[in-house]
Amino acid sequence: MPEVHIPHLEEEDHQSDEHDVTTPTTARRSSRWKPLFKIGLEIVLIATGVSLGLAGEQWRESRHHRELAEMALQRFRAEFRANRAEVARVKGEHDHELKDLQSYLAANGPALLAHRIDPGKPIPSPVPDNVTDAAGVDFSAWDFALATESLAYLDPDLVASMSSVYRLQQTYIDAHRSIQQASYSIPNFAVWITGVTTYFGDADLYEDLLLKQYDRILPRLDTAIGHAK
Repeated sequence: MPEVHIPHLEEEDHQSDEHDVTTPTTARRSSRWKPLFKIGLEIVLIATGVSLGLAGEQWRESRHHRELAEMALQRFRAEFRANRAEVARVKGEHDHELKDLQSYLAANGPALLAHRIDPGKPIPSPVPDNVTDAAGVDFSAWDFALATESLAYLDPDLVASMSSVYRLQQTYIDAHRSIQQASYSIPNFAVWITGVTTYFGDADLYEDLLLKQYDRILPRLDTAIGHAK
């Protein structure tokens, strides 16, 4: 009688159970790693986006700073050119007035002293021109640079040199303001003519210094503007 093979159902069931147990475990591991990978990828993308955004913002800010710096330099150059022309306009006139006044004082010292002691005594004539006319220098470029904080984006040495020019301009303007105020408070002509002669001597010195400073600073501004473009 032929042998009948009876399958071992328990063994197959056991193997089937083992197979069934392994498959869900692998699936669970796979399903657990997928969201982790997705989160990691999202973090990388977000970090990259933030980095690119910061880099773009820094580039825009840097460009804005360069534009402010170039605009300020252009204003400084235009203002110093105009101020130089204005100082040159009055300098020749002031030199002439100073020489005439010095000659007048040297020639009429005793008579002027007598008039100072006794205002009733006559004033020597002819009286030279003694009208003060200071150069109309401007400060608006410096004010603009302070308002926009653009000085922070310029070469510090250049800023220091420009500041020196503006301080000298202010001293020059203050001297003219002082002589203007004195003209309303000095009744004696001999006192006035001495004082205004001193003023023209100071103005002549300030104007010489200003012209020299303009001639030094303008080429530096030309160079700085060329580099800023």
